[in-house]
Formats: sequence, structure tokens, C-alpha cells
Amino acid sequence: MNDETVSNLSQISRLVNEYQKAIDIIKYKITCLAKKSKYFETINSIYGIGEFSASIIIAELGDINRFNNIKELTAYCGLDPSIKQSGRSIDIHGPISKSGNKYLRKILFVSCLNIVRLSPKCHIENDIEIYYRKKRNEGKHHYAAIIACTTKLLRKILALCKQLDK
Repeated sequence: MNDETVSNLSQISRLVNEYQKAIDIIKYKITCLAKKSKYFETINSIYGIGEFSASIIIAELGDINRFNNIKELTAYCGLDPSIKQSGRSIDIHGPISKSGNKYLRKILFVSCLNIVRLSPKCHIENDIEIYYRKKRNEGKHHYAAIIACTTKLLRKILALCKQLDK
């Protein structure tokens, strides 16, 4: 390689390191702010959700008390089934609508993947992982089972936060 190429690679490497440090600082600040929420410890206590994931969930949900029931919350996340109508037929078992908060949907999806992957390795009986196995035994595809688990995880988060408010 010539000197110009080496110089460019060196400069790009320094930029990547600087950006990574900036990202780490922002993650730390987000986590510190989320720890001030009364729901942080509750959400963080769920197996498979770490501090940063709990912080993102709190940030994206905002005030969880604005949701009266799980249906409103799943619709907000875009995890509700899309309804297809034509004439007299109504298909309510379609794919998820994806019309809601994509960041929250993604962090819940990744959290469920972590739970399903780590529970058997750590020999932990987890209700989310058990639900995943049940859905797989019913013949559901891996991603369909994970989406079902995401909704279950969301129900668990809502129930724990509502219980904390009582």
C-alpha cells in the first residue's frame, strides 16, 4: 500500500474510535436518566433485559399509564395483527401491522431473541422461553413465535409497571 492509503485508513480508524466513545457517553447518559424512573428497576429485573434495553424501553414508552390496556400498548408498538377485508371475509390473523413505534418493537424483538437463546444455556426456566417452545410445538415459524413472545413480554412489562403504581 502507498502512504496515502495508509494515512486515510489511519484517519478513518481514529474517527471510528472517536464516534464509538461518543456513542458510549450517550448510552451512559441515557441509562443515568432512565435510572431516575420508578419503572427502571422493574423492567431491568426481567431476565434478558439489560440496563440499556430497559432505558430504551422507558424512553420509547414515555408515560406507561397513558395505556389503559394491553391492546392499546400492542397497537402503539405495531405488534397488533393487520386486518384484511374483502367483501364478506375478514382475516384477523394476518401479519403484524408495523404501524407503531419501530424502535420499541425492535428492542422488544431483540430482547426476546436474547431470552430464547440464553435461557436454555443458563438452565433458567423462563416463562417467555417456555411460551416460545409452546408456539414452536404448535408449528409456528421461528419469527412468528418470537413476535408472539414479544407481545407476551410487553404484557409482562405493562403488568409489572401497573402493579408498581398500585
